[in-house]
Amino acid sequence: MSLTVGTTIRVPADAYRFGEGPLTLRITEILSVGPFEGARWAELRGHEVNPDGTLRARQRYAFVRVDRARTVEVPSL
Repeated sequence: MSLTVGTTIRVPADAYRFGEGPLTLRITEILSVGPFEGARWAELRGHEVNPDGTLRARQRYAFVRVDRARTVEVPSL
């Protein structure tokens, strides 16, 4: 998968740090991408997507395992 700014991704709970439950994130910045614990990981900033498709106002940081992230379509964005 290729991560790009403006993309919305979904990551299972065991494939990102730090948080609880699956993460749906609209990417606003890619800080770095590189190896960690035998896989490719990315440091990202973005806005979490609420279940109703709206974005949370505050940006958040996430350390995401790239091969476990999936692009998702959010109709309201």
